[in-house]
Amino acid sequence: MRWSSEGFVLSLKPHNEKSYILEVLTREHGKHKGLIRGVHSKNIRSIIEPGNEITAHWSGRLETHLGNYSVEGIKSWSSLILSERERLCALTSACSLITTTLAEKQPNENIYSGLKSLIQILTSNNNEWIKDYIIWELNLLTEIGYGLDLSKCAVTSEKNNLVYVSPSTGSAVTEAGAGTYKNKLLRLPKFLIDSKISISNEDILDGLKLSEFFLKKWFFQPNNLNFPESRNRLKSMFTI
Repeated sequence: MRWSSEGFVLSLKPHNEKSYILEVLTREHGKHKGLIRGVHSKNIRSIIEPGNEITAHWSGRLETHLGNYSVEGIKSWSSLILSERERLCALTSACSLITTTLAEKQPNENIYSGLKSLIQILTSNNNEWIKDYIIWELNLLTEIGYGLDLSKCAVTSEKNNLVYVSPSTGSAVTEAGAGTYKNKLLRLPKFLIDSKISISNEDILDGLKLSEFFLKKWFFQPNNLNFPESRNRLKSMFTI
């Protein structure tokens, strides 16, 4: 059987001396792997960098087989930010998180369109792109079934003055609701409550720590998986 679909390169890993395993996020077929040859060709290698948009042509005897890929480039998004380490690291991190958290061959329009929007932001002149990246991670948490509830305080039900997040439930908490337990709670970045607020470096770290905490607690640790190294590097770039 055969199919063709537009998608985004997620990863490329060696298979043997002549072929690699290419993983692509497609709209119609979800996260899908296949063998690709000729990757040492300069033209092919530049196309299959993580985050690049391609047309993937897959063929295999059965859908359950690994099959083979041939590709055509649509847009080399990664080349637009080669000199911007933080943005390039965020792009790689997003691809790594999808690779690890998303089930094989399960289409998800929200994750697909969300990644496309994030890539467009990372390669734009948006100076607050890291805010959108953090929001993207929290949306990914929701899509894989572990969304946070930041709509109201878990203790008082108040919708204003939310400043913390409970590490046990993922629910927002006010200053009053936190009481004497505030030192055990995660800080809630202000921009997640009011999008008009300019983001500070403290907010960036709070946001990255917030999504990292719940990604690890609810997905990576229960599945005995390592947190992506590219994501660790991204946080270190904003750590004072």
